[in-house]
Amino acid sequence: MRQIVIGLSGHIDHGKTTLVKAITGISTERHEEEVKRGMTIDIGFAFLTEAITLIDVPGHEKFVKNMMAGVSGIDAVLLVVAADDGVMPQTREHFEILKLLDIKIGAIAINKVDLADADWLELVELDIQELVEGSFLEGAPIHKVSALNNIGIDALKSELIQMAESVPKKISRGIFRLPVDRVFTIKGFGTVVTGTVSSGEAKIGDSIEILPGQKKAKIRGIQSHDCSVDSVQLGARAAINLQGIEADELARGCQITTPNHFQNHSTLGTRVSLLSSSKHPITQNQRVRIHLGTQEVMARVALPDRKSIEPGDDGSVIFKLETPLVSALGDKFIIRLYSPVVTIGGGEVIETELFGKWKENKEKITHLYNLNDDEKFRYRIESLAGKPITKSELGLRLGLSAEKIESIVSEDSRLWWIKHKTSTWLVTTDQIITLTNSLVSFLGNYHKKNPYKSGAQKEEVRQFLKADDYFCDYLLLKLAEENKIKNINDKWAMYEFSIELSDIENKLLQSLINILNGEGFTSSRYDELANKLGADKEKVLLLLNIAEQRGDVLRLDESLMFTRTNFFSLRERVVKFFDNDSELSVSQFKDLADTSRKYAVPLLEYFDKQKITYRDGNSRKLV
Repeated sequence: MRQIVIGLSGHIDHGKTTLVKAITGISTERHEEEVKRGMTIDIGFAFLTEAITLIDVPGHEKFVKNMMAGVSGIDAVLLVVAADDGVMPQTREHFEILKLLDIKIGAIAINKVDLADADWLELVELDIQELVEGSFLEGAPIHKVSALNNIGIDALKSELIQMAESVPKKISRGIFRLPVDRVFTIKGFGTVVTGTVSSGEAKIGDSIEILPGQKKAKIRGIQSHDCSVDSVQLGARAAINLQGIEADELARGCQITTPNHFQNHSTLGTRVSLLSSSKHPITQNQRVRIHLGTQEVMARVALPDRKSIEPGDDGSVIFKLETPLVSALGDKFIIRLYSPVVTIGGGEVIETELFGKWKENKEKITHLYNLNDDEKFRYRIESLAGKPITKSELGLRLGLSAEKIESIVSEDSRLWWIKHKTSTWLVTTDQIITLTNSLVSFLGNYHKKNPYKSGAQKEEVRQFLKADDYFCDYLLLKLAEENKIKNINDKWAMYEFSIELSDIENKLLQSLINILNGEGFTSSRYDELANKLGADKEKVLLLLNIAEQRGDVLRLDESLMFTRTNFFSLRERVVKFFDNDSELSVSQFKDLADTSRKYAVPLLEYFDKQKITYRDGNSRKLV
């Protein structure tokens, strides 16, 4: 059953509490301890039907704090105006706040009609119509009622029930979240929290996380609408009995959530709108109050692209919070002045990952501010570039369930999953195109600067791309499969690249290999090789580097170089030696290699490194 929450707003003393009692028969001013049913819903809430909750918020301060007890938990509004007062300043402010909270549907009640004559009522109605013109309440039904004398109450009640059926379906994150507005202990039950479910579903027995603090607990029992239930869903008022945590470990402002999907943040990137009725702009470094969920924290304003935001305008703002706040992308919040404590605007969280330099952060927020929701989602993914987010990290980064993320990805052809080794990443098409183009460009430039090198090492590529190790592997292998690049002896090069040597250099290189082939494992030093070739030492080093890159020559140091042909031949002799013997001494190896002990020891160590042999005491055994 879909749960609907209707909030009553309006000026103080316009009869909202009395109206709730007239509609539901329940007084929201009860203060006795909630023990009759073991767990009762918090003061200020009454139930119209099994699926409809009314929130009674009698005063301005309580209106903001209670309404923000879960913005996504409030689906519709009943704007209440007293007939004898008419539209008051606080009526206007509350209405502005409703628009900031993005409420989509509502009704209007003129209460205390028995205290005004027909002419005055007509004027009040005209004032209300002027107030709501161009808003979600334009054209909404206006009911003339008297809560004390039961005038028009049945019609209003019917209207609210009918209105609830038209409430747009809320978008759930797919994970449980409940901002806590009250904590208490009941003898025999233990710790109980109450709040409005702003996302997902929770069941008895579920493990939950309590933020801030990342404490863990289990759900022992649940009540909703004064009844014990097995589970509670998005939009419902709930009282949850927690096992494994004491009441003094929680407080108003905590959030009960599915583990590993939400976290505290000290900096928020936001889109902000200021009330047109406000007299106060927000300016650089100004101190303000942020109300998000049931949390209230102080924050400093950082404006990335201007000196101030004036009343009626909107813009991007980075808030530097004085106390960490539990928040996620898409969360709505209200802004109030530090002093005097008045509401001046509201906004939406558009970024929570702001760890870089100020210049980077302000460019990021200014860019996000101008994107729609789909574009924001893709931007957050592709802006991670060579360090893409893994599947296991996505829930915490985005505050969404795996199913919700999968749904978003399946509906956008520009988003796709990549799997490589033990990792799975979410990337965008543009992200991969940009990275692969950069990689190809890097190798092209590398060859221009290093014409006598066969290619770049993977670490050089990874550092250039600023990529994770496994993700760099993926990009290299992807391009290799597409025959755009190739791997030669653990070096990466453009597919068509080859080292170009002159005819003279090719002849010298072949002569060098022939000399080393003839020397076996007692090679000449660089200057000796230069004399034998009749070339300068620098040329010999260049040719040796090329031969080594091609794999034709293996070089341990300046005094020990040998050809691949000689090495493979020696390897065969060593392996065959173990057909009749279980151990190989240094002396025996020296004879097999036809070299001196000076060269035999480092050569044996090389065999160990290549995992052909391994040392056992003073001898070697075959791996």
